[in-house]
Amino acid sequence: MKKFFPVLQYMNIPNMITTVGLVFGIAACYFLLIEGSLRWALVCLSLAMFMDLVDGYVAEKLGQQTEFGQYVDTLVDFFICCIIPILLVYLFVGSHFVLLAALVFYVACGLWRLAYYNAREADNFFVGLPVPGAMLLVIMAVWSVVYFYMPSWVVYAALVSAGFLMVSFVRLEKYGLWQKGLWVLGVLFFVMVMFS
Repeated sequence: MKKFFPVLQYMNIPNMITTVGLVFGIAACYFLLIEGSLRWALVCLSLAMFMDLVDGYVAEKLGQQTEFGQYVDTLVDFFICCIIPILLVYLFVGSHFVLLAALVFYVACGLWRLAYYNAREADNFFVGLPVPGAMLLVIMAVWSVVYFYMPSWVVYAALVSAGFLMVSFVRLEKYGLWQKGLWVLGVLFFVMVMFS
């Protein structure tokens, strides 16, 4: 089978988890663009973010870390954490020059953050805030504007802050306390979205 479909040689558990994350991202787009449901889109994004947090951990524990898997993870991260927030902000916050500039800055920083991660040697630290953490800041800001009537500048501030954090010199230990905090924050946000 791999003779006819050589890409299947890379099929392993971590890459399948990454692919499930992609499916949740596509589902989020469906709920945004077809159903107009912010709640279900954010539920799907939360699940996609969970898959992204799990795939690297599983790859490390199973000894299945590959360059292919890293590239797949990066492509899925760019789609979920950089492109989908554009839809969120455009559909639920609005569109004008300042917001467009903040979105472009956020996406460019996300792109550079992901490229930098792939280009440098892997070690026990992330340099700059990983894109799932940046996305969480942005979607929490959008949620607060839509459901708690916060001013729209909260979203601009989240986009710009998340952009700077992604390309910053900040060193974050892999699987450290900050990542556990991100898990807790993500779970609390998921529960809030489901029950608010």
